[in-house]
Amino acid sequence: MARAASVIVPLAIAAVAGVLAWDLVRLIGGTAEAWDDPDYWVVGLPIMFIAAFVLGLGYPDRPWRWAVAIVAAQALWSLFLAQAAGRSLNLFPFGLITFAIIALACTVVAYSGRWARRMMVG
Repeated sequence: MARAASVIVPLAIAAVAGVLAWDLVRLIGGTAEAWDDPDYWVVGLPIMFIAAFVLGLGYPDRPWRWAVAIVAAQALWSLFLAQAAGRSLNLFPFGLITFAIIALACTVVAYSGRWARRMMVG
């Protein structure tokens, strides 16, 4: 039971980071999709990378989970927003491919956090 409870906090942090990165850029840029704004790549992606690194550092057991959670939360949030606005979902499969590529990058960063922890702890 304690192990399952220990996963809730990093998953919640990851989900909030993913949604925050998406919505922050979307609301500031005024676009329907966050990645339509160049700030997504300058502001949103670094937020996700920082979250993945910190989560990999703080929760080093299987850090790929935190990267997937960050990006999955973003994908689900973008799907929810598109549905709520009544927009077409015909490009969503291509969006999922982009999300998968971003998840790979976040996974590398999360494993970098785990590596940094191992270097600090010894």
